Amino acid sequence: MDRRTACLNQADAFREKAIADPAHHDEWIDEAIKWLERAMEASRRVAVTIDAKDGWPVQDAAQEAAADAALPQRPERGG
Repeated sequence: MDRRTACLNQADAFREKAIADPAHHDEWIDEAIKWLERAMEASRRVAVTIDAKDGWPVQDAAQEAAADAALPQRPERGG
């Protein structure tokens, strides 16, 4: 199992805890959010390979791939 999938599974487990334990719902949801953020980080660490053929502009394609992979960062939550 890859890191992203493992993080998503953890997030699911904490969501289920939130449903089962209404007294601590907010705490479990906060934990689920942390695991979802970790899953997003794991998805950003993907290797991109490009097969350059017929003078295809490799540098432009690499820059586009990097821009597509760059997702906005969510600010840290205090508390």
